[in-house]
Amino acid sequence: MVVLCLLAACAAPAKVAMSSARMADAPAQPLDRSLFARDPNGSLSEDALQKILASPIELALPSRVGVLPILTAKDWRGPGPDDRVPAGVASFVGRLRADGAFSLVTETMVIPSGALGMEALREIAARYRLRYLLLYREVIAKHAIWNAWAWGFVTGVGALFLPGQNQQVYGYIEASMFDVKTGLLMFTTRRAIAASQTTNNWHQTEKIDQLASNAVSKYAPDLAGDVLSDLRRFAAAAEAETAQRAGAAVGATASPTPSVATDAR
Repeated sequence: MVVLCLLAACAAPAKVAMSSARMADAPAQPLDRSLFARDPNGSLSEDALQKILASPIELALPSRVGVLPILTAKDWRGPGPDDRVPAGVASFVGRLRADGAFSLVTETMVIPSGALGMEALREIAARYRLRYLLLYREVIAKHAIWNAWAWGFVTGVGALFLPGQNQQVYGYIEASMFDVKTGLLMFTTRRAIAASQTTNNWHQTEKIDQLASNAVSKYAPDLAGDVLSDLRRFAAAAEAETAQRAGAAVGATASPTPSVATDAR
């Protein structure tokens, strides 16, 4: 009886050691939830940060994606539900729908974010049952100056038809892909835009607003193409990192040859 107890006592540490070794050899799993704190600051502990960096990348495509406009807040409550949708959203969505990367592309409502920060994005996506969000933003500056034709405005009649004002809009549009499941931003794509025109002295504000709207509508499909290219680069990078992890797990000694993902367009 004493011998059996001694054998059992000796076997127990061995089983623990073998179990620990199997756990150490087990490949890391993709994140299955957000590790960010559910507060406005979105704080992240050191352990959570290291876990995010050590976990393999998961990219589930084709999936449902929503295009959510990011608007400048008027006050601490964020944009209101009745705020206008940015002019480029429609053409941006139209270009994405022409590609097979997503099973569904939908526009979302402009919903106030309040003090929830990034967690509000996940709640919005959950209501639409979306796997990913594309956060769309327009940053446009408007500038107008008088030109030589403006001297004709003093006649009164000249203000009706003389192109005495130069109007210019410039800035950028951008889209960031957001993983609803993990709360991680995957990548950001940005494209510069610029447009100009000359006009008479009538309805100048409306004209420069229309110039900005036409400019973003023109360039938004190009931004969508850039997003699709970056998405494929992201997928290629995830595949390369997964292969590298698999090689390290089996004790591969040869370093993998680095490769550059090519543009799919």
